[in-house]
Amino acid sequence: MKIVLVLLLLGAFLVAVNASRAAPENWTTADWGALIISIILSVYFFILSQLINSNAQRRAEAVANAELLTSSGLLAMNSARSLSGSESSALRVAADARAALQHYPSATEAKKTDTVNVKEDLVKSVIDAYIDLAFSTFLHSGNLARSVWTRLCKGTAAVVDDIDRLAFADSGHLKDANLASAADHVGFIELLGRALRKDAEKDLPFQGSRRLTAVWDKTKLPYSRRHQGHRSDKDEILYRLKRFETLYKYELTVMHDWEMLRRNAEKLCCEVELVNAAATDEWLAPWYVGQGTDGQPKPVNVLGRDLNERARYDKLEADDSTPRWPDPLLHGSLPQGMRTTNVDNLRHVLEKLPSPTICVLAYDLCIDTKSGKTKRLVLDGNHRLAAARRISLEHNSRLEDRSPSQQFKVLTFLIRELQPVNDWSASDEQKEPVRWKGFTPDIGLIRGIWRPS
Repeated sequence: MKIVLVLLLLGAFLVAVNASRAAPENWTTADWGALIISIILSVYFFILSQLINSNAQRRAEAVANAELLTSSGLLAMNSARSLSGSESSALRVAADARAALQHYPSATEAKKTDTVNVKEDLVKSVIDAYIDLAFSTFLHSGNLARSVWTRLCKGTAAVVDDIDRLAFADSGHLKDANLASAADHVGFIELLGRALRKDAEKDLPFQGSRRLTAVWDKTKLPYSRRHQGHRSDKDEILYRLKRFETLYKYELTVMHDWEMLRRNAEKLCCEVELVNAAATDEWLAPWYVGQGTDGQPKPVNVLGRDLNERARYDKLEADDSTPRWPDPLLHGSLPQGMRTTNVDNLRHVLEKLPSPTICVLAYDLCIDTKSGKTKRLVLDGNHRLAAARRISLEHNSRLEDRSPSQQFKVLTFLIRELQPVNDWSASDEQKEPVRWKGFTPDIGLIRGIWRPS
C-alpha cells in the first residue's frame, strides 16, 4: 500500500509539472500551494485510514481468538460429558466444533516466537473431542437410537465438510495439513462407529473374533469432498498408524516410539478386530512380578524396579507357577491382588455401560516368520480387560453359558508384525530412563533381545 501511495503522489506531481510547462501563464503559485496541500491531506488521510484499519484488524483477531477459545472450552466440556454416557453432550460436539471453525480464518496467525498457537489448539480440541467420542458414544453405537445416530453422522459430515473447505483450495491444493489430518481423524471415528453399529446385529462366536475391515473403507463416507486416490501398501500402513497414534496419544502411557514403527511400516499390518473376552486368556499384560527384599512377591515395572504408582502396594498371592520378571503375566492367570483397586473401580464403571464392549490397543509380536506364530501384548486397556474378565467370571459362572449379549466384546486396535521390528528406540535420554529395542521396552523384553542394565 505504501508503494502504491508513493506512485500515485509521484504521478500527480509529474502531471502538475507537465501542466505548468504546457501553460505556465495558467499555473500560478496558488495552484502549487493547492497541490501541496492536497498531497499533505492525502498522506494524512491515508495514514489515518491505515491506523483505523489496523485497529479494526486487531479487534477482529481478538474477537476471533476469544470465540475460538470459548468454543474450544465448550467442545472439551461436552466431549468429557460424553464419556459418562451423555448422548445430549455428544450431539453438541459437532455444533461446537463448527462454531469454532467459523472463526478459524480470522484468528491470529502463529509466529515462531509464540508459545500458544490458537489455531493449532483448536485443531487439537476437535481431535481430542472425537477421541472422547470414540471411546464412549461411537464405541456403543449399536445401542443408540436411530435418530441419535443419524444426527451424530450428520454432525460428523458437517464438521468434515467445514474442515475440508478450510484445508483445501477450490483447485484441490492442500493449504493446511493439520486441518486435513483432523478431517481424516473425524472420518475414521465415524467409520468405526458405523462398523460397530453394523456388527452389533451379529453374534460373536465364543472365543471367536471378527475383523472390521469397513473401518478403513472411506467410500462409506459419501460426503467426502476429496478424491480418494489409491495409496501404496506402505502409505496405507502409515495412514493407519497415524490413526492409532492419534487415537491413543493420551491413553498410551507405556514408553513407546511411534517413529520406529513408521520407519518399519513395510514390516507391519494394522487391523481392527472384535474379539470375545473369552479368547483373551493368552494375551500378555505389561505387568510383572518381582521379588521383594523380604522374599515376598511384589509388582515391578518393565525395568524390574519398584512401581511409581499406587499399585506398588498391592499384596500379591503368587506361587511358584506365577511368572517372574522378565516374563510378563497372562490375562488368564493374573495373581490375586494384582491391580485390585484400579480393576475394581473400572468394574463398577463397566457395569453401567450401555453395551458390554471395551477397547484395547494390542501388538502382535512375530515369533516365527515361517509359521506365523505370534504373541499378543496388550499395550493399553489392561485394567479394562481385567475388569471385563472379572465381571464375566464372577459368581463362578462360565463364559460359555452366557448369552452373546452378556459376553464382553473387546474392540482391538491391533498392530501386527509381519517381520520382527527390533530397532533401538530414539528416545530422549533426558526424559526416558533407558533406551530399548522394539516399539515398547516390553516387546524387547518378551522377545529376549533387550534387558535393562
